[in-house]
Amino acid sequence: MARRQTLRGSTLDEAVDALLAQMISSGQELAPISRTEVQRRLGLASRSTLVGDRGLRIEAARITQLKESGRDPDSARRRRSLEDRIANLQAENADLIKQRDQLYEALSTITHSCLLKGLDVENILAPLRKK
Repeated sequence: MARRQTLRGSTLDEAVDALLAQMISSGQELAPISRTEVQRRLGLASRSTLVGDRGLRIEAARITQLKESGRDPDSARRRRSLEDRIANLQAENADLIKQRDQLYEALSTITHSCLLKGLDVENILAPLRKK
């Protein structure tokens, strides 16, 4: 079994460019571009050779591939803005307050029913107390 030739320098640059062109033409679904995928397909032992100019070319190819597949390359890795996060947390908080109020209402209905039947409310609600 023949050992694979170690890629270095301009040979590695040419191999990376050829692989990126092939991956772009294959599409996002079949060949998503990432540094780890390029490393795996080239048989490299370390990603440290895929930094600097090569890393910039890989990132540019990834963006090109995402654009060609109809996806927004910025939203693929962008975190939600603080305003969006605050709005979502405020909506969640309002929902939790509504649930709390409904539970208080149910508890007061249970208490009222117990009092109407002449039951000892303290004993019935004892399991709900903090210990």
